[in-house]
Amino acid sequence: MLTSAQIDHFRTFGSVALPNFLDALRATALRDEVDPAIRDAYGTTYDERVIDDISGHYLPMASRLTPLSASLISDDAVLIDAAEQLLGTGVLPSVPERVLYFADAGWHDGGIGAHGVKVATFDELDGANGALRFVPCSHHPDGRPHLRAYQRASYEEVPGVIVGSCPGDLVAFDLHTFHAAYGGRDRLVWTTVYVDNPGDESSRERALRWMTDALEQGFRGFDRARYPVWRYWLTNPDSLHRRAAVIEGLGAAGVLGVAGAELGW
Repeated sequence: MLTSAQIDHFRTFGSVALPNFLDALRATALRDEVDPAIRDAYGTTYDERVIDDISGHYLPMASRLTPLSASLISDDAVLIDAAEQLLGTGVLPSVPERVLYFADAGWHDGGIGAHGVKVATFDELDGANGALRFVPCSHHPDGRPHLRAYQRASYEEVPGVIVGSCPGDLVAFDLHTFHAAYGGRDRLVWTTVYVDNPGDESSRERALRWMTDALEQGFRGFDRARYPVWRYWLTNPDSLHRRAAVIEGLGAAGVLGVAGAELGW
């Protein structure tokens, strides 16, 4: 359960740090699960480093090989309940990912119109080795047009606030919050996104556009047969009631029919 101060901080500034949000046992088990998975999924290409806009090895973590990650989407209430508190509405989860970032990430946001929150837990990071930097209040619509001009700016040109973290800490930020990372090499993050459960056709279109982009995995080099996006998770093999309700919500919103979904299912 989040405090009112944490919720207010997120809504005002666009991000909030939640120290020790995942207990030590859960944080250790998550790392033990996902680090071997990304090496396994990328196989002989794991050591390759292709530098692009936000360089890294991305891996969906909802397969039978990553049961803890799969459960954290919604079976375990800790993250989905926090997302609903932060956004003040019902939410739809996206697939969780483990990402091995191996270069700087310039200033950007990731909203493409959808309203949502990204939650992430990292290795131990600070300003010198790739901790996230945020521009406070940049998620508010009035500021976005002005910030677009700074997407190619150097880190020193933008007044970002550094948010350090340790394993078990959670960082949550609005999809539209301007953020970057500088100075880090081969840093690991586990992350997932929750978007508003759309209440009208306009918000539904924005949510589906975001989900379409998130589910497109065809250009990535991991073993998609063994690490499908959602195919295994959607079977709900243990007949979990919470997961069944979330799957029903995803279907009702149209997420299960978006372009690119066939790559995972």
